[in-house]
Amino acid sequence: MRTALVTGGSSGIGLEFVRQLLEQGCRVIAGSRAAESCEALDDLQAEHGARLLVQNVDVACEASRRRFLDSVRVWTEQLDLLVNAAGIISGDEENVSVFGALEQEELARTFLVNSIAPLMVVEAFSPLLAKGTRPMVLNLSSLNGSIARWDRPGKYSYTASKAALNMITKGLSFELREAGVRVVAFHPGWVKTWMTRNEPAPMHPEESVGGMLRVADSLTLEDSGRFLDWKGNEVPW
Repeated sequence: MRTALVTGGSSGIGLEFVRQLLEQGCRVIAGSRAAESCEALDDLQAEHGARLLVQNVDVACEASRRRFLDSVRVWTEQLDLLVNAAGIISGDEENVSVFGALEQEELARTFLVNSIAPLMVVEAFSPLLAKGTRPMVLNLSSLNGSIARWDRPGKYSYTASKAALNMITKGLSFELREAGVRVVAFHPGWVKTWMTRNEPAPMHPEESVGGMLRVADSLTLEDSGRFLDWKGNEVPW
């Protein structure tokens, strides 16, 4: 039975990863700041029982990550899939600061959550991934992180943090290749979530996550380090 860990697992795309992985028969660890107070996770726990471990974790906090790691180590000796789905649109999670009114603290926190934290999570769990079966790290990026495709000003914290995550993905693909761990960045599409609640996003999380999981299952170690969309198409850096 495969074992998967999903950060940001209490809402949006992260929650849908948890749901679909459980439906596939996986054991799943769902971690987020609000995991233990999430009704949707409570319902999944009632349905799937011991195959779901729900844990509060703030991925941007070192002490919280260490506690999370200790809890997961008690529950499993290996990981087959790590999904870095935790992310924020801006430092205050509501308003993206604009040129002329940029705030250093807002920019820094976005990078901490969207770029640095996924790297630190992978580093912490890499020994468990090395013991996994066809192990994979799936970093949830964005088309907004594509430098080649970006054609407007603004959204500096979000776009730059996702571009940084893409570079981190590429670096990790070399770092973990010898251990047999595939590392891929995915653009999930324009998906209806809390983050896009004020936008006319056309996709539902079910379609996005189903696509990403199908593509991920087909990837080999030779695909490690790629930036793909939910259909498996290459996204330019």
